[in-house]
This record gives sequence, C-alpha cells and structure tokens, in this order.
Amino acid sequence: MATPAMARERIPAAQRSAEGMARTLSDPEVQDGVAAIMGDLANALLDTRVGPLARYTDPQDDVRPDDTLGALVRRDDPGFDRNLRDQTRGAVATAGTMAGDVAAMSGEMNATLERLRRVLKSTGNGKKSRSSYDN
Repeated sequence: MATPAMARERIPAAQRSAEGMARTLSDPEVQDGVAAIMGDLANALLDTRVGPLARYTDPQDDVRPDDTLGALVRRDDPGFDRNLRDQTRGAVATAGTMAGDVAAMSGEMNATLERLRRVLKSTGNGKKSRSSYDN
C-alpha cells in the first residue's frame, strides 16, 4: 500500500527525531519562548545584589551600594536584554538548521554504513570486495 503514512515508517527513528527537532527549533514562536525563558533565568541571576561589596572594588568600576549584577551589566551594555534575546533566538535557529542538516545527511550516512558493512563482511570471508573505487 503506497500511502504517505506507510512511506513514513521506513524513515529511521533518528532521522524522524532530527526532522522534528529541526521543525520545532526553526519555529519563531519556539525561538521566542526559549529566548523568554533565557531572559527570565538571566534576570533571576542578575537580580543578585552586589552593592554590599562595592567598597572592595576599584572606584573606576563604579559599583554603587544598591547595585545588582543587572545594573552593572546594563550600565556597561545598555542593549544587554535585546542582545541576549537576539543571540538566544539565533542560537536556537542555528540548532534547528543543524538538526535539519543532520536529518538530511541521515540517508547518506546509512548508505555509507551499508557500504562499509559489505566491505567488512567480504573481507571477513577472505574475499576481496569489488567496489566502485576499483574502476
């Protein structure tokens, strides 16, 4: 029976998994969601108050008694939040592209594995295999 569902069963699970991951990570909504989570995690860390240590820093560092890590970071990089979001989205998109490339290469890697198996099997039988490289 030739149906898309039947054809789909012939695709190795690893390739289906990589294809699914590629689709998921390439979705702009997923990228936004991951970026939001990363922003929330960063903010939780950046809310750490460091002002009480101000007296131990170099005066040129301009650490004030009520500063948090976030205040210090954002003073040095006013675009920190936007940059973090953009870089996170870009990293997730790149991971999606890589997963798609892995899925695309899956068939070729399986073919290479099969060629290697044939060579090893024929070598194990004491026969020299004939390959396309002998021509």
